[in-house]
Amino acid sequence: MEKRKPTYTQLGMLFGIFIGGGIGVLLFVFTQNPLYFTVTGIGLVLGLIIGAGVDRNKETHQDN
Repeated sequence: MEKRKPTYTQLGMLFGIFIGGGIGVLLFVFTQNPLYFTVTGIGLVLGLIIGAGVDRNKETHQDN
């Protein structure tokens, strides 16, 4: 089996979940408002956008 390197999209989503989840939990602890758990999803989306942009940028520069 060959080892495959994770893409920047995957890493961006992973770190987005970590950061968004941490912020969401802290906001929930201080405010007791469960709506702040949605910050995890916002972090995931931001990580997805940034990671996909980096992947696309690297893909276009490798072709040249």
